[in-house]
Amino acid sequence: MIHPFSQPSTMLRDLLITVGFFLLFCATSLAQPTSQSGPQWPEGEAGVDYNLLDSDGKKQGVWIRVWPNGSLYYSGSFQAGVPEGVFLHYYESGEIMSEIINTDNGNKSQAKHFREDGSLQAEGIYVRTKKLNADFEPIRQKLGAWKFYDKTGQLRLMENYSNGKLHGATQTTGTNGLIIESGSYSNGERDGVWKTFSETGSLLSEIGYSEGLFDGLCRANYPTGMPRSIGMYKGGVENGFWKTFLENGKVETTRQFEDGQLIQEIPENGHVLLLFPDERPKEEFTVEDTLKEGAFTEWHDNGEWTMVEEVDELSGDTYVRRVIKGQQIRKEGEYKDGLLDGEVFHFDMNGRLHKTERFEAGVLVETDEQ
Repeated sequence: MIHPFSQPSTMLRDLLITVGFFLLFCATSLAQPTSQSGPQWPEGEAGVDYNLLDSDGKKQGVWIRVWPNGSLYYSGSFQAGVPEGVFLHYYESGEIMSEIINTDNGNKSQAKHFREDGSLQAEGIYVRTKKLNADFEPIRQKLGAWKFYDKTGQLRLMENYSNGKLHGATQTTGTNGLIIESGSYSNGERDGVWKTFSETGSLLSEIGYSEGLFDGLCRANYPTGMPRSIGMYKGGVENGFWKTFLENGKVETTRQFEDGQLIQEIPENGHVLLLFPDERPKEEFTVEDTLKEGAFTEWHDNGEWTMVEEVDELSGDTYVRRVIKGQQIRKEGEYKDGLLDGEVFHFDMNGRLHKTERFEAGVLVETDEQ
């Protein structure tokens, strides 16, 4: 069974920001990013003239924090514990890390986050909640559309949030600007139809979700757009009939599932290798339009897997690999249009030929006992 899908993927996350990091200091944003140049510190003495509290113990006036090397980490102003205006955060190198503009009495913040090279990494809105963090300060959550950019400034990911959770449409684009993944969330869980595309725009997969679980149609395609696998999920498990296809469009295998359990498997086209439970070969043949065609081999249920040491001829290094020892072929011959045709050889469990049969269009015409 081909399963090209996985639960919510992290594609492009190496290019994009982990915005949760900025929740530690989110507060406001400027229109243009700037590096730290000139005095950014309020006038006065640390602990005396700034980083002050009012009579109710709430932050008041200009506040700053510095890195261990003494460079400015952030600066901003509070009014009775509520952030107001522009807050700036810096990397230890002095380059701008984030710019956040507080509005609506500190309840909403428009944020921009930057890489250390100055390129915009993400932008969106935070809203203040009634929940408090470990410092007894209001926790801020993402709201509405958030956009994430690569270092060239190209939009690569767009997400929507509600109450800090993914909610609504999401879309990922490739380096050429074409969509490579699209879908939607509901209260933090994948919901509805999700699609993935190749860099050229060809549909690679389509799958339904409900409350974060696979549900509904599941389709995977070859890069050419031809179907590779089609089936249905129900409650996160396979259900009903699933078909896999060869690249020429012919059905390869039909499988029937019930609540995730395989009920039957019907090879229809292509190479088939059936195995014993421990993965020793049991039977090997080729199928064309559900009929066996060409050479086949069957094995006795004997022998076992064993580990052997071998030496690489080029490097001289010793390595260990798993091989089957002691398993013998039981029968081999040929099929034509689904019928045995020609000689079929039978072997005992020691590998000795003990019988030869000759068939014509499925009819046994001669037997030679050894």
